[in-house]
Amino acid sequence: MWTHESSFHTELPAEQLWTVLADVARWPEIDANIGRLEISDHPGPGARFMLQPRGGPRLRFTIDKFHPPRRYSDVCHLPGGRMTTVHELVPEASGGTRIVVQIAVDGPFAWLWARVVGRRHAAGLPAQTARFIAAARERSLAA
Repeated sequence: MWTHESSFHTELPAEQLWTVLADVARWPEIDANIGRLEISDHPGPGARFMLQPRGGPRLRFTIDKFHPPRRYSDVCHLPGGRMTTVHELVPEASGGTRIVVQIAVDGPFAWLWARVVGRRHAAGLPAQTARFIAAARERSLAA
């Protein structure tokens, strides 16, 4: 198994961040690396969606954990493996929120998927999280 964890801080409350994280259908508006995303269900445990990164293959996902406004996780189904991504929104005593993102790749071909998908996903987390925070900030100003 391959794992990675990153942590980020923002002054925004978890509830404000959750509105963006839980709005799966609108992720392509935030993340230019997503070429296409299709979801037919309301986001929640067991909901399935397809995400296609720009220049990449169509990937099938299932939402695993969906605990507003603190925890979201999904599983990407890969031939011979799976990649699980967990987002935790942890309120801080000093105000704001710590965003913890954990990625785990397991299965018989975990070594391959960690190289092909996992490491690239991990490398993009700082920019992806910055866009996520900016979208949460913009949506609250527009409300």
